[in-house]
Amino acid sequence: MRLNTVEFLLTQAWSAIVRNGAISGAAITNVAVALCVLGAFALTAFNLDQQARSQAAAVEITADLGKGAKKDDLDKALRQDPGLRSLRFVSKNDALRDLAQRWDLDLSALERIGNPLPDSFHVVPVDPHQVDALAARIEQFDGIADVRYAEQTTQRLLTLARGIKLAGLIAVLVLGTATLLLVSVTIRLTIYARRREIRIMQLVGATNWFIRIPFLLEGTFQGAAGGVVAMILLLPGYSYVQDVIESSLPFLKLVYSPQMLALLAVGTVLFGCFFGGLGSLIGLQRHLRDV
Repeated sequence: MRLNTVEFLLTQAWSAIVRNGAISGAAITNVAVALCVLGAFALTAFNLDQQARSQAAAVEITADLGKGAKKDDLDKALRQDPGLRSLRFVSKNDALRDLAQRWDLDLSALERIGNPLPDSFHVVPVDPHQVDALAARIEQFDGIADVRYAEQTTQRLLTLARGIKLAGLIAVLVLGTATLLLVSVTIRLTIYARRREIRIMQLVGATNWFIRIPFLLEGTFQGAAGGVVAMILLLPGYSYVQDVIESSLPFLKLVYSPQMLALLAVGTVLFGCFFGGLGSLIGLQRHLRDV
């Protein structure tokens, strides 16, 4: 494609945007709103998923040692399991001290009564999804009297993480479809407003793709502009929410890093371009032949 042809197509696209300023502004606003909602939901789902995963990953298996168990032999045998991420031995005296500190009890009084707690290993699995299998393997070792972990809590957190992913996928599909329809309707209105011009171009021998390219460029520009607007709203908004949560709910940590913000910014603009271009293509395929 020659340079003057490219210049003509770009000029046509820009002229259409300027000439149909109200329609273009509505399209940009619609894309920006859709991308803001999609971006806000994606950020929420991502943070909830990270929270659920971090809580599930922190699950510990407590393996109580039986009488006469050889700690060093068990330590060596347990460390050979590939599903084990870390292993920590807690003596019964340390366990009693931790219990006294946790419940604000008198340690000396507890020691006089007697220490019923066993020595134990605290095991962290590599994959929280495999905690059941790891607990079952640990239970088979000679010298292990009992194995305990928060089974129901772990399973609920993992189920929550899967549910959040599914909800995020559904939201992307629904909002993405809505954005495509909005851009498609906008392009249809533009085609209708320029139907005489398009008919003249067809009569003088212009190919369908030559007619379509300015509309595709117009839709892509509208999507990119909507993405930029959404990015301008999302980035400060997320930073503000992060500051509020950090000051009022310090135990709740949002994912916040320059890399993530850069990825969010680039992704929002690229999604806008994609939705704008694809929406234009859908509108052209359906309505250009009706002109």
